[in-house]
Amino acid sequence: MTKQRPVPMVERMSLWQRVVHGILILAILMLVVSGLALVYHQHGWAQALIAAMGGLGGRAAVHKAGAVLLVLVGLSHLLSLMVSPRYRRDMRESVPRLSDLRQGWSGVLWRTTGKGQPPRYGRFTPMQKFQYWGLLACCLVMGASGAVLWSPQASVGLFSKRFVDLMLVVHSSQAQVIFILFILWHLYDIHLAGGNFPMNPAWLTGKMREDLFKAQHGAEWDAMQKGTKE
Repeated sequence: MTKQRPVPMVERMSLWQRVVHGILILAILMLVVSGLALVYHQHGWAQALIAAMGGLGGRAAVHKAGAVLLVLVGLSHLLSLMVSPRYRRDMRESVPRLSDLRQGWSGVLWRTTGKGQPPRYGRFTPMQKFQYWGLLACCLVMGASGAVLWSPQASVGLFSKRFVDLMLVVHSSQAQVIFILFILWHLYDIHLAGGNFPMNPAWLTGKMREDLFKAQHGAEWDAMQKGTKE
């Protein structure tokens, strides 16, 4: 009986990146679940969630705990950028470029029609760049509006009620944008599309299959073989 050879793997995420990514997932889930439960409190599923969290007081505690975790993730991200060359390299690679528009459109055409050649993306695809910067922008808006809503009674004394009400609308709408646009899209893009089904294991093991890495990040693979990466 022939022994099956192990599938070649390529490192995608370091241990620290996976830890921070896991905490980010937890924080966003806590915020989205507890936040949407309040926004849609008139529905049965939302009332069940509120009850599972221990009532309105427990829901508020879960939401604030998620907010604290999100702030800690942001601070760890900034610290990593200051001390880690790998983080700084990833940040440079994530900056959107005009070529991303052309590559992104080519990728859409290839996926939907099969025409042309699959684009050879770098470390991050145009979709991943958009998801990263879009999520960052949404989190900053949610953080600013959430700070106003942390203690509504104190905020009413500092700002007009109309401004506080506006922050409530902004805060809840951003939560729904994150859930629909980024969580669902990110799950599809990373774990379902491009041969990744049923899951890209990089967020757990730090590694992904070499053949998928070559297909999805061809330019990055070429650079790695040439030894141009730090």
